[in-house]
Amino acid sequence: MTIDTLSSPTQRTFDVEKLVRFSPKKAMVTEIVITKHSSIAVWGVRPGQEVSAHTHPDGQDTWIMIRGELTYYLGDGQKKVISAGQIDVAEPSQVHGAINEGSEDVVFLSIYSAPHLKVIPASP
Repeated sequence: MTIDTLSSPTQRTFDVEKLVRFSPKKAMVTEIVITKHSSIAVWGVRPGQEVSAHTHPDGQDTWIMIRGELTYYLGDGQKKVISAGQIDVAEPSQVHGAINEGSEDVVFLSIYSAPHLKVIPASP
């Protein structure tokens, strides 16, 4: 996972579409801001790319869909489609991740609510 941090300490307003990055090889995450309470990142996911299934033991991960549609992993082989305008909340230790099975690029925000980001791989 490649992570860039793009904000300055005094910046409070961000243009998601200007901050999103895409890679031809894999889903790309860019940290927008990190505080002692949370981190906010924007993801760029091209068709066929995946955000691997995972959990966070210490915090909630909220995804806000900005553009496109993802097949979202719920764990135990379950999944659902989430699309632009929708929000999904993964509580601590809930499996989440997604694959872009569509033909359009996807952009979503991830708001992780915990002082430290800990990622544990999981089965979709």
